[in-house]
Amino acid sequence: MSQKTWNSDKIVSISAILISLLTLCVSLYQTAMIRKQQRLSVLPYLSLGNYNTGGPNYKLILSNNGIGPAFIESVEVEYQNKTYPCDLPVFLGKHLKDSVKNIKKMSHSNIYPGRMIPAGTTLPLLAIHNSQKDANKLVLLLRRLKEQGMQFRIVYRSVYEERWRLSLESTIHEAL
Repeated sequence: MSQKTWNSDKIVSISAILISLLTLCVSLYQTAMIRKQQRLSVLPYLSLGNYNTGGPNYKLILSNNGIGPAFIESVEVEYQNKTYPCDLPVFLGKHLKDSVKNIKKMSHSNIYPGRMIPAGTTLPLLAIHNSQKDANKLVLLLRRLKEQGMQFRIVYRSVYEERWRLSLESTIHEAL
């Protein structure tokens, strides 16, 4: 005859093991959620946009609408099947001097690898100040370059090394 081996000590021991395993699962899930929340708390989100198109104070702006800094890894302009490792103001100044020499009231901000764009920052990549004539010239130049296939791309990363690419032709960034 077999004796019943289930006594109160065994039931308590098995219950303790099951509770420990359940606690471990909850702890692992909670750690994963905390890790995800930490990543989201420093998420950058760069965007390019036009400001005051048609007005005398036109700006092509780069904004970090995220809640963390964006670290620029690379900036490039592709034009006529050539890739130039520079930002838009440098490209216009070096390679299209004749097109921009008649635009007098223009200022710019440079972006380059290694630069950090803080959260909530807006940079005017190209800006015209109080000149409808110059604003019209710049908008027409940018439109013509875009129609000719010019591409402008920025690759950036977060504090946690997550990477994205932003381009002039797209309004949303692409995860890499």
